[in-house]
Amino acid sequence: MDWPIKPDWLCEVCGEYKGLTWGLVHAQCRCNNCHAVYTMRDGADKVVDTPISQLKDEYRAPAIAGFKKFQIPLSKFTEQQWAEVMA
Repeated sequence: MDWPIKPDWLCEVCGEYKGLTWGLVHAQCRCNNCHAVYTMRDGADKVVDTPISQLKDEYRAPAIAGFKKFQIPLSKFTEQQWAEVMA
């Protein structure tokens, strides 16, 4: 993805910036490292320079803990792994 992003922005799940891959939906992208999904448009459909997380609040802390524990992208988590970090 080549839209401008704040230079000091870091992914909320993995805490790094290793690039974002453009998705199938316009203005949606995914962290190359942990596969957390972000949008680059705000609620008013205006382009932003800080990616906006698409994780639901109840999944945010488990996703961060799970990525640290399993060291695999969120898209590769099994149902058992999600259940383990959601407990």
